[in-house]
Amino acid sequence: MVAAASLALVAAPLAVILYPTLKRYPQESFPAAVSPRDRNLQDLAHLRRLPEVERSFTNESRAAFERAVAAIEPRAGDLDRAGLAMAAAKAAALADNGHTNVLGLAGDYGFNTVPIRLGWFADGLFVIAADDDRRHLLGGQVLGVNGRAIAALVEALRPYVGGPANLAREFVPNFLISPELLHAAGLAETTNGSTFEIRLADGRAASVELAAEAAKHPALTAQLWPKRNLSPAIEAARPAGWRHVLDGAALPAYLSRPDTNYWHDYPAADLLYVQINRVADQAPVGASRYLSDMLDEAAKKPIRNAIVDLRFNRGGDYTLTADFTRRLPQLLPPTGKLFILTSANTFSAAISTAARLKRFAGARAILVGEAMGDRSQFWGEGGLTLLPNAKIAVRYTTAFHDWEQGCGLSQITTCFLLNYAYGVPAGSLQPTVTIAPSFADYAAGKDPVMSEVMRQLAPGQGR
Repeated sequence: MVAAASLALVAAPLAVILYPTLKRYPQESFPAAVSPRDRNLQDLAHLRRLPEVERSFTNESRAAFERAVAAIEPRAGDLDRAGLAMAAAKAAALADNGHTNVLGLAGDYGFNTVPIRLGWFADGLFVIAADDDRRHLLGGQVLGVNGRAIAALVEALRPYVGGPANLAREFVPNFLISPELLHAAGLAETTNGSTFEIRLADGRAASVELAAEAAKHPALTAQLWPKRNLSPAIEAARPAGWRHVLDGAALPAYLSRPDTNYWHDYPAADLLYVQINRVADQAPVGASRYLSDMLDEAAKKPIRNAIVDLRFNRGGDYTLTADFTRRLPQLLPPTGKLFILTSANTFSAAISTAARLKRFAGARAILVGEAMGDRSQFWGEGGLTLLPNAKIAVRYTTAFHDWEQGCGLSQITTCFLLNYAYGVPAGSLQPTVTIAPSFADYAAGKDPVMSEVMRQLAPGQGR
């Protein structure tokens, strides 16, 4: 009896803590819909239940979400799938949380597309891949689409992605290549194609009409990160018959193996470089084991400095890198440096990994690159739900992360429980040195972020 009572005393408060984190999206059965309007209304009724599980909403943002959904319902009969997806995205983004979004809004994945692919650089947006008929557009800078300048388009598309502004900007290429998505956002007159204003590689200005093609891939239930298209090693960046701006070029290390979750090298005898592109296991060796074996190997070498490249890492399970983030700084001498390379594609568990590296390395940690794709305090965990008819994926979140100050006991009912074992107060996670490749650097196969690291490692240099 005493043991049972003691167990109950522990289980009851634990249930109170865990239930909101583990709660799943409410399910309900709808009758078969007989019209597009009815199907959309059922999907909106499902979307309306988001605040029942989404914990990042404030009272104000929840009310704004409910008003937004109510405003969609009168025009439900007029919305195609792209229109519903964009309307739902705009409503969900009111949570202002990077993990709380409609997923998979990308040309060629359930939505039509024009035959080019785009990439961001320090000096703007450029064409990095195209089908053979449009190969003359490679290397051209996109100045505008459908009569709107790029800066205006970034601002117009901002409300469709929750979280910080740089995250929304990161996904702009996905929208711009889909006339369907642009039309749904009021940024194109037709779903059949778009007009691109491009400064070609030879300096000439051109107005280019690009007709839309049907999507070749099914709709996604995850985010598609456009930055991955920067590497021609990614199949989606260079479909059959397409050209890539880096075709035939010697790829810098950071673009050479983007589909490998983790790999390492020694650019110098005393320098360890490890790129982690996904915090997830990959055959034949799981992430934790691979990173542990790598550190055992590195410990037998005269390693003085290390680089952890997280620029393409969209997240995963941060516990897989927990031991690595503690051990790597221990491997370095007190005068050694640990460089953490980041971009707006550095997201979720990659942010957690960067925070732990920074915390355990202390003053030896130097963040180089661009601001990461979410704030250091964000809501995560949770799951996703599909709108029952359109099968549009909506991500919701149930647990709080604070990688800047750490979670206190007063936050026990909101913070992700594992953070009380693995969380750290890392302080600011903004780059120590902000730097991004220009298009000219990229096209020449240069990596200015790594060049900055090597500059700081040169004798007599450093900050």
